Amino acid sequence: MAFAMKWRNQAVNSLTGEAVELAETTNASILGPRECQVLSLIDQGLKSAEIAARLNISVHTVSRHRQEILAKLQVKNSIEACRLATRMGLI
Repeated sequence: MAFAMKWRNQAVNSLTGEAVELAETTNASILGPRECQVLSLIDQGLKSAEIAARLNISVHTVSRHRQEILAKLQVKNSIEACRLATRMGLI
């Protein structure tokens, strides 16, 4: 079951207190294309070295993508990230 999440984002000027509404965020804009690609490969059971080889990037880059994915989805591990991303229709 997929679900859509929308957020309203604001930037607040710390000097004046003025809030400026930012563009609406949808599921599709939460993760970048490469992050979705990496997460999809994680979901398929590939290890970081295998993902790196398949995408022609370094293992360190894969690790960085993993960290960013976990932070953006606000989860603790890759399993939770895959489950949430699947429910959100990201992968």
